[in-house]
Amino acid sequence: MQVKLYFVFFLIVGKSFCQNNEKEIFNPEEKYTQKYIDSITMRPMSPSQVENFKKVLENDKTLLGWNRYYMAKSKFAYDKREFDSAIYYADKGINFINTLKNIRPLDELALIPTYINKAATLSRLKDYRASIINYQNALDLTKKHPYKWKAYINTGIAENHLDIGNDSLALANYLIAIKDTNYLSIPRAAVTAYSRVAELYRDFNDITNAKLYYQKSIEISNNTTYKANISAIYGSLAKLYNNKDSTIYYYKKALLADETYGIGKYYGAIENNMFFKGYVHIHEGALDKGINSFKTLIEKLKKKQKITQGDRDLMLKTIENLTDLYEKKGEIKEYKNLMNETFDFLERFRQGELNENLQDIETQYQVKEKNASIKQLETNKAQQNIILKQQKTITYSLIVLLLLLSVFGYSFWKQRKLKTQYDKENLEQRLLRSQMNPHFVSNALNSICGLIEEKSARTIPYINSLAKLFRLTLENSREEFVSLKDEMTALKSYLELQSNFSHDFDFEITTDITIHDEETIIPPMLIQPFVENAILHGLINNATEGKIEIAIFKQEKDNLLLCQITDNGIGYTKSMDVKTKKKRKSISGDIVTERLDLLKKKFKVNTRVTIKQAPLGGTQVDLYLPYLLDI
Repeated sequence: MQVKLYFVFFLIVGKSFCQNNEKEIFNPEEKYTQKYIDSITMRPMSPSQVENFKKVLENDKTLLGWNRYYMAKSKFAYDKREFDSAIYYADKGINFINTLKNIRPLDELALIPTYINKAATLSRLKDYRASIINYQNALDLTKKHPYKWKAYINTGIAENHLDIGNDSLALANYLIAIKDTNYLSIPRAAVTAYSRVAELYRDFNDITNAKLYYQKSIEISNNTTYKANISAIYGSLAKLYNNKDSTIYYYKKALLADETYGIGKYYGAIENNMFFKGYVHIHEGALDKGINSFKTLIEKLKKKQKITQGDRDLMLKTIENLTDLYEKKGEIKEYKNLMNETFDFLERFRQGELNENLQDIETQYQVKEKNASIKQLETNKAQQNIILKQQKTITYSLIVLLLLLSVFGYSFWKQRKLKTQYDKENLEQRLLRSQMNPHFVSNALNSICGLIEEKSARTIPYINSLAKLFRLTLENSREEFVSLKDEMTALKSYLELQSNFSHDFDFEITTDITIHDEETIIPPMLIQPFVENAILHGLINNATEGKIEIAIFKQEKDNLLLCQITDNGIGYTKSMDVKTKKKRKSISGDIVTERLDLLKKKFKVNTRVTIKQAPLGGTQVDLYLPYLLDI
């Protein structure tokens, strides 16, 4: 239900820009006064009217109005998805005002929609920082000049912060917008904003406020003609309740809304409807119907060409419910097929995510090239004007221009080189992290197969715990950095799973009291492979009671974290002898080594790992990791 509120704004405010009004308000043959031009400065025009307006301005050089012309051209270009042209005309309008000796209030007022249009275009191009700056420029002008649609500027800023992960700033701007009564008088805008505020509160785990704003959104939908996405809102509200009766109640409300108003056109509406039905069937006792609904949903999700994060989350939720169903029906054999389907689906999602990141880099590069071309055209035009007007100074002007272009070209080349290197290293890191998950999942599936062959009663509890660990591991592996607290939580879940089901051992995790685990962020999934090795190669043949100790220390001098992993197993030497005899190559060890080499180059720190015999027997791993402070 991701509806960009900017489009709502132009649907309401700019609708008449797209309408072709046959009645012309300008006749190029007539002479107009500045007063008349000012009277229609903020008035909507059709494309033909804008072209006639241009001719009027060209016929009388004393008239001020070019900013209004550029504003309209930018809007028309945006509507046709010609984003480079939209930015070009917006910049022309802004530059025109800035070159005036005496800027009138009316001229500044006309700048507001120009800044908004440029900001929205930059947002579509994923240049979020520049988009926010232009929205803020528009917001600054509203402090000097009353502007009816100010709330839409706040929502535009909020959307940018949301896209780059600044959820706190996104929420703050949405809360400002929903205080505007003029804004709330538009049902579509109010419903969308309330829903987005609810989603953010949900992400912040403020369930009370999340429920409150979902209810506000539903109330407006019920009391107005705007019914789009009401089913999705009911579905989101249902997920906030731990009580199954409440969850079923709101899922039924969502299904009733689909029947009454038709299934929504937002992405995933059909799949959500199938999930709601399956869930209701299960908890009302129709287990076979529930299984069929969920199986059909899984098949539909598997056939998608492009898998989104929402598709992935829905697949995991569906599988989680199917796990409970199989447990109730005692159909153990279905588990293996289910887990294989899950693995294949998640691999497709990960590969698609990697390809999309590569495409984003290429798109951003092309956008930069277009912007550079536009700037070059502007520079060339300026040169021609200087040559015509100032023939005597042409030599000095060319020399200065060449120097400026040389400096600019060198700076641009250096910046692009650094950016390309960063993107390359970042993608290599993501690729290596994506290789860690299949390794981890492969080991987990082997454990499941073993339990199934033994017909162990611990199979179902193991799979339930594994499903929860999968979700946590997936969330961490998508990020370049995660908090130390989140990484330790995932590690603890893994150790609890292994110690309760696969091997019998104790474990202890300690963190130095000087380390703030929520503010300290580290690369994810680098510690787990060594813990796994300690279990599989250190403790598995140990006759004594097994134990693993994990301790985290801060090496401030080297700007590193030391993660010390110690086991009381058979020892490093014997462990290496066993691995040599079995002729097993450590895939995870190679991946960790490659990641550490990349991190060493990127952060200019001595990331490394040493493995040695522990003082009291067993094996000790010293892993030195880079860290940042997320303050």
